[in-house]
Amino acid sequence: MSKWGLAYKGGEILTPEERNKVVDALEELDSRTPTEIKGGIVAFEGDGATTTFQIAHGLSTTPTTCFVGKGASGLPDIDYWEANPTYITVHFKSAPASGVSVTLWWLAILL
Repeated sequence: MSKWGLAYKGGEILTPEERNKVVDALEELDSRTPTEIKGGIVAFEGDGATTTFQIAHGLSTTPTTCFVGKGASGLPDIDYWEANPTYITVHFKSAPASGVSVTLWWLAILL
């Protein structure tokens, strides 16, 4: 039995109540479909002092969720990231060394 109260019926015809449960389940799943998804790879240059880098995500508003990762070895650990209507701001635990290419991959999703 599913969380919507549905069970496999084989070839039997659905009752009106079961049909309504199916419609409710499909509507809930449809509401989870992303309305916007953007992502990519960005590169910055470390200066030995800067610990935050901003990625312009290009969505119409603040992402519902976003993911960021290091796209190159030898970079300091990412402490955390946060998003606003324009940017994903990535905070490193320490500043990447001067002259080092800071390559990041990112994915922003708006539900």
